[in-house]
Amino acid sequence: MERLPNIVWSYKGKTDLAVGTQATITEKILGWASGFIGVVIITFFYWKNDFNWEIWQYIVVAIIAYDVVGGAVANSLNSCKRFYHSSVQTFEPNYVKLAKNHLFFSVIHIHPLIVSLIFPAHSLFYGLFWYLILQISVLTVTKTPLYLQRPVSMLIIVTALLINDYFVSSPTGLEWLIPVLFIKIVYGHSVQEEPYRPAKKNI
Repeated sequence: MERLPNIVWSYKGKTDLAVGTQATITEKILGWASGFIGVVIITFFYWKNDFNWEIWQYIVVAIIAYDVVGGAVANSLNSCKRFYHSSVQTFEPNYVKLAKNHLFFSVIHIHPLIVSLIFPAHSLFYGLFWYLILQISVLTVTKTPLYLQRPVSMLIIVTALLINDYFVSSPTGLEWLIPVLFIKIVYGHSVQEEPYRPAKKNI
């Protein structure tokens, strides 16, 4: 049986907000490549289905797709779990303290509001509703006892997915946004988990 990697909370090096400071090569590849994979798949879907959008709308949605899909994977990396769920280190710049604040991290993810603005034919209720629910969800998870954070986050994500499918309609072509955004923020970023690290020879 393969021995599990060590649980390591310490790290050092240049600050990396995207994939976590001192991420392994494999973690970096997973974090950055996943965004491109998401954009390619979603772009292919858009190419096969004419949504009659303006070019700038496609560009904005592509940027959102890269951030959300890539972020869903990156935030679940052990390197990100280690970085965002540990205290600020003495060698880190001052802005890291703000970056590690889970509520602040959630607040700056205004993606649903952006979607409501760039597709004005769709109700502004969509953006306001999901933005508010996202903040409440993150607050709920962060206030939940550690041993229940993961199942509570999954309950929230599944509930959001069902509401997204059956009650609060999304702009056509953006049905993926809310489920993936909630995976990124509510589970990936907000849930504290043990950060494993492989033996040095495997890094």
